[in-house]
Amino acid sequence: MEQTKKKILDFFDQRTRHSLLLTIVGTLIYSAAVVWLLNLGDFFAGGITGISQLISRFVWGKVTPIVGLFIGLINLPLFLFGTKGVSKKFAILTLISVGLQTVVVAFFQFVADAGFNPLKDFIGVVTENGVEFDSGARLLVAILGGAVSGYGISLCLKAGGSSGGMDVIANYLLVKKNISFAKYSFIVDLIIIACASIISIETSLFTIVRLICSSIVVANFYTSYRMMKLQIITSTDKMEALRTNILQRFHHGITIYDVVGGYTMEPRKMMEIVLSMYEVDEYINYIEKEDPKAFIEVSELKNLRGNYKKRTVV
Repeated sequence: MEQTKKKILDFFDQRTRHSLLLTIVGTLIYSAAVVWLLNLGDFFAGGITGISQLISRFVWGKVTPIVGLFIGLINLPLFLFGTKGVSKKFAILTLISVGLQTVVVAFFQFVADAGFNPLKDFIGVVTENGVEFDSGARLLVAILGGAVSGYGISLCLKAGGSSGGMDVIANYLLVKKNISFAKYSFIVDLIIIACASIISIETSLFTIVRLICSSIVVANFYTSYRMMKLQIITSTDKMEALRTNILQRFHHGITIYDVVGGYTMEPRKMMEIVLSMYEVDEYINYIEKEDPKAFIEVSELKNLRGNYKKRTVV
């Protein structure tokens, strides 16, 4: 009983609570962008959401609230894949995002079909036949839709999970095979664009604009898998306690060097750790708490080879 309680408490530590908050906020932003911007402009999202939109368009002739159900159903096998392929916490955060998308996208779409969209009066011209755009307004919707949806996706990824779909496979390929995160997601998006061209060439062209904007935003905000080098210079008497506690608390090895202070000529210890960007703040906060006088240097690694395993949130 006590062991089970400890596991639950460990799972809901501060970092996990922060990850849950980012996942929820990111999912809400992404869902709003899909319904209130992309669907408004008659564009398609990427990945599984885009596939769900295409199914709805081909079957019913328009995007309906049932698209939320398709998002959940198609993501289910990918959730199981993420559990085994990446990590349980990654899979749980992804499941939360997908479950929330299933409900929120359906609700937002139902409300939009009833006539409520907070953006339509500002971007398009409301007529008896719906919302009409000129080319400039459609371009604006594509840019905003891509940027806002990309920001929502990046928050979910930054949390250590994903918004589902191809992001699950992309994370697996990055963590296990060190293959580019964006490569396979981009291939699926190209397939969606090709299918969109059957419906409308103009729609497919604006969807490309949406894709480019989304990719730029994700690339700039999602920095979790950038590799960093952390160097800590500490006193010899503090080194052992820091080394032991860091190894117990975190998941990376440490290289230790003997160094000498250039001004005092006193012997010191330098600890070097390679880690992911999302882990940097937690390392620094812990080190500063244990040794306020430690000198800490953080730098980005452009290339990394050898026996190092990338990890998602664990």
